[in-house]
Amino acid sequence: MWHPSHAALKHHGPYVAVLVELPHAGSVRMVGNLLGDPQQPVVIGAEVEGVFEHHPESDPSFSLLQWRLRPGCRPDNGR
Repeated sequence: MWHPSHAALKHHGPYVAVLVELPHAGSVRMVGNLLGDPQQPVVIGAEVEGVFEHHPESDPSFSLLQWRLRPGCRPDNGR
């Protein structure tokens, strides 16, 4: 995305927004930020893992769930 989805992200673009399906949680889907190069190739079905970004200095403090590609995994779930 080249346009921030929130004013707090004004100087943090571009970034990749992804829709992640969690099959072991009733196939719940979540939208989030994919960490890494915003121009990296991303394939539908690629495996990702959650990464928590903690902000204890904020009032109130919060944690943000982001995603990164799992190293060594292919999009067809092969290893």
